[in-house]
Parts: sequence; C-alpha cells; structure tokens
Amino acid sequence: MSGNSNLIRTDKLHPVQMKVFFTMIALYTFYFTSSYNLGPATKYIQEDFNLTNSEFGILFTIFTLGFGLGQFAAGFLGDRYNPKLLMMIGAVGSIVANVGFGLSNSMTGFCIFWMVNSLALSMGWSPGCSILFKWIPRHRQGLFMGLFDAFAFLGGIIIYPVAGFAITYISWRAVFFIPPALLASWTLVYFFIVKSTPEEKGYVVEWKENDVEERKATGKDYLSILRSPLMNLVCLVAICSQFVRWGLVNWIIKILSESPGNGGFGLTLIAAAVIASGMHWGGAFFSIGMGYISDTVFKGSRWQIISIGFLTSAGSLFIVYIAGPGLLGLPFGLPLLALLLFLAGGCIQGVQAPIFNLPGDVLGPNLGGTGVGIVNGWSYLGASFAGGSLGFVMDHYTLTAGLMLMGALSLAGAILAVLIKR
Repeated sequence: MSGNSNLIRTDKLHPVQMKVFFTMIALYTFYFTSSYNLGPATKYIQEDFNLTNSEFGILFTIFTLGFGLGQFAAGFLGDRYNPKLLMMIGAVGSIVANVGFGLSNSMTGFCIFWMVNSLALSMGWSPGCSILFKWIPRHRQGLFMGLFDAFAFLGGIIIYPVAGFAITYISWRAVFFIPPALLASWTLVYFFIVKSTPEEKGYVVEWKENDVEERKATGKDYLSILRSPLMNLVCLVAICSQFVRWGLVNWIIKILSESPGNGGFGLTLIAAAVIASGMHWGGAFFSIGMGYISDTVFKGSRWQIISIGFLTSAGSLFIVYIAGPGLLGLPFGLPLLALLLFLAGGCIQGVQAPIFNLPGDVLGPNLGGTGVGIVNGWSYLGASFAGGSLGFVMDHYTLTAGLMLMGALSLAGAILAVLIKR
C-alpha cells in the first residue's frame, strides 16, 4: 500500500499536500493585503475628512467586530459544508468592499464598506484551518499552522511598503484598489487547485485509520464547545493576542509618523511603513518558529511557547513606551526601534500559531475548524475594543500611552496561558 501514489502518508509529505496547502495560505496572504491597507492610509483619510483618532477608531472597531461575528459562523459552516467555497465567497466580497471603500467620500460609506470587508474576510481563517486539519497529520500541525499564520503576516509585509509608495506618489485611495487586484488574481488560481479534503481530490490519508470517524459538525457540537471551560480559557488568551495585534496594526504607523510635538516619533511615512512592516516579518518568523517548537521541543504542548511569546512582546512594548522617541537620539536608535517592534509585533502575532492549534488538539479534525471559528470570534469581539479604546487613550493622554495598554494586555495573556497547561 505504501507504493500507492494516491496515498498520503503520515510519515512523509506528499507533493499534493504542499500544492494545496501553499495555494490556500497564499490566498489568505492576499486576504490580509485587503485588511492591513487601512492603517497606512489612516493619517491621510483623517486629514481629508477632519476625523479625530476616536472617530476614525470606529472603523477599526467595525472591522474587528464584524470579523469576529463572522468567525462564529465561518468555522462551523466550513466543518459542516465546504470550506473552499467559503474562502472564495470571502475573497469576492472583499474585492467589492475595498473598491467601494476607495471610491467613498463619507464616513457612512467608509463604515458600510469596511463592515462588508470584515464579514467577507472572516470567511478565510477558520475554513482555512479546517482544510489544514484535513490535509495535515496532527503531529505536523504546529509547524503548518505556523506557516499559515506566517503567510497571513506576509500580507502586511507586502502592503505596508506598497501603501507607503502608493500614498506618497498617487493617493491614499490607491491602496484600496491594488490589494483587491492581487486578491482577484490569486482567487482564480485557488479555484482550480484547492479541494476541501484529500478525498475530493482523489486521495486517501493513512492517518485516518488511527483517527476518529469523519463526520459533519452539528448544532449540539457547537453548543458543547461554547460551554467548554478549557475552550473559554483559550478564547481569553486569544483576546489578549488579538487586542494587541490589531492595536499595533491599526495605530503604529500613526504613532511613528506623527510629529514629536503631537507625541509621535516624527518619522516620514515611508520610514514608518518600512519599520512597521518589521512587525509582520517578525510575525512570519515567530509563527513558524513557535509552531515548530511546540511540535518538537514541547512535544505538542502549546502553553509554554505562548507564554514566552506574550512576555517578550510585553517587555518590548514597555521599553518603547518608557524610552519613547528618545530612542531615535541614540547612535543606533532607528535599528533598535525596528528591533523592538519586530519583537513586540512579531511575538504577539507569532503566538497565534500555537493558540489556533489548540482547538484542533482539543476537538480533533472534525470539529477543529468550528473551534477555531469560536475562539477567533471571541478574540475579535474582544479586539474590537482596541480601535476605539486606544484612540481614546491617545486623544486624552499621549500617543505612546497606547503602547502601555497593549503591554499590559500582553502580560495578562502570558499569565492566562499558564493556566491552559496543554
């Protein structure tokens, strides 16, 4: 049986696994170019429409709120029906929403299209995890979840420099037309290559012989997950991660590029965008590393590496808060600032790889996507407070005060992760 070309083995990766997996996560990369594009345009939209930080923060809250609400349904629907179809619907919805946002001339239009974008993009992560859980054996899922997470951050790596140049030389509206063009192109590739399960592509998997019987998720399963104390603890850890992650994604370019007189670092937009993109390089690096370490060093236990990641992020954010723009007065101040944000943003994003392995570990491949959706749903509902609350803190205190709040949430995440012990 080992010579069967249609058999996907437990101990050896099959080329079709790699083809399907990397095509799927590349689509999610372009999903994120269509959500990270708002941050670089923030200052310029505010100036054109005379919006305060608190007012503009509504858009960030709308996105995380809509994304979270969509997650509750997306994971369950992916497990019960067709995760590939959901990811395609999400891509089309995001393309329409981004173009609509770029053509809008009022806060009402911005809010409507950004809510549509958030709901559309919510159809990517948990259905994608469902595909991962079906195609990849459990003992490799930490590494592959890390790769999935890393490709999500690659969206930020791509869009930040592109957005910086597009805004500088064209218009802020251009950053809402370029990403959907990229997303549309790869959606066509995804359509022809990806299948939701190996069986749909004509393959059988060896590890099914030692796994639970495949079945569709039910409403009873969904309610059981919602009531699980362990899964609720995982949700709290994920909330801390997403709050800090989206706080940095949404506001860090504003903090770096604002003048020192207004509490910022006084960097040019392009310099701020390049430094901020380091968070996503860090996210990609630490996602793969943390996922791999949880598989190998900690033998499938996730809580240790999650706690380490949170503590590293908290320490880096506290240093940036305490030292502030004064870092730039040091001989190597700019590289040091970039390194601190690489660690802060990279680790807070990197912990998501082991965090989103936990639903698969606890619930198995049949319900793993549903668990991911519920965890991510709660995490984004919690993170929805990051936009408005951080905007309020920065309006009433200083821009860097937002970094202190995010550092405190990172510290809380480290403490909660110890309680998981899984």
